[in-house]
Amino acid sequence: MGQSKTANTIAIIISIITIATIALGLWLKNPYYIMIGIIPAALYEACRTEGYYTKTASIGIVILVILEVLAIMGIVRFNLAEMLGMQDYYLAGYVVPLGDVASIFPIAAVVLSILLVRRTFGPYTKWLAILLIASSVVLLYVVNRSIIPDLLRQGAQSSSYWFY
Repeated sequence: MGQSKTANTIAIIISIITIATIALGLWLKNPYYIMIGIIPAALYEACRTEGYYTKTASIGIVILVILEVLAIMGIVRFNLAEMLGMQDYYLAGYVVPLGDVASIFPIAAVVLSILLVRRTFGPYTKWLAILLIASSVVLLYVVNRSIIPDLLRQGAQSSSYWFY
């Protein structure tokens, strides 16, 4: 019972931080504030997951978060469309538009977070995965809002694939 109460408290604190940093990041149009909220959620998610696929996905999100910070800072810079010589990539039922890596990392984090929502059994890991989805979508909106309509259209068309 003690571990559940601790996990609940930590999840609530992380939720408050994440929601506050999402609001601040949106208001100031600054992705760094959103990243401040994503980091604790991603780290705690990685600590809580136990299965092979969920642990791999949560560690992948942590790596993506680190790479996204570096991309936003301008340390990591490349265009996947130019590198691969194609504009789109078909991934798990989605046509993912390729381009600047700062836009691709949040999309990949959303895909991995959806996998976590589907595959994990714990209520706190699902809760954290939903926070990561929301944070990543808002981050993508702040970094490159022009990509959102295409992603929403594709998500609506292939939602049966993810949630069936």
